[in-house]
Amino acid sequence: MIKINLSNAKKQFDASNIGGFDFTKLKVKPLILIAVLIYLPDFLLLPYWEEERAGIAAQIDEKQGKLSALKRKVTQSKDLEKQIRELKAQEENLGKKLTAVKQAINEKKNPATILLYIAKNIPSELWIKELSITSDNMLIKGEALNYVSIGDFVNSMKSSVFIKDHQIVSTSNMVRESDKRRIEVFEVRFGIARFDQ
Repeated sequence: MIKINLSNAKKQFDASNIGGFDFTKLKVKPLILIAVLIYLPDFLLLPYWEEERAGIAAQIDEKQGKLSALKRKVTQSKDLEKQIRELKAQEENLGKKLTAVKQAINEKKNPATILLYIAKNIPSELWIKELSITSDNMLIKGEALNYVSIGDFVNSMKSSVFIKDHQIVSTSNMVRESDKRRIEVFEVRFGIARFDQ
């Protein structure tokens, strides 16, 4: 017959075998080597890597600062390019206006020199009653005491640099009512060659 002990007697705890792993077969030297390899880099290499990482982070910060400065310069250069384009447009506009002003000045016909010439060369026996100037013609209507004064005036005008041709439109005589004197009424058209000397 077989006896079975069913008593609840405590078995002795075996520390060498935990969870089915036998610690007695474990070698200590490789275990220490593994521990050194696991924890030693944290003590030795980690500070070195931290220094290197800090150096790289400083370089990154420096590069980002340079990048920010370059971006600002690019933005400024875009603003400058915009200003340059605006200035070129203004310059072109001013050039067109200057060309128009020069053309207007060239086309402007100031009769001051012609009128001054007429005033200096008018005979004392001749009076101008009406004078009109267009772009290239001048019409003078007036009175004179005789035909000789009219001829002298026309010859004086023909000899100037301002006149290119002339045409006596009409002449007639009449008696002036204020002093009952006989006068010659004339109308002469001159072709204008130029307005300045």
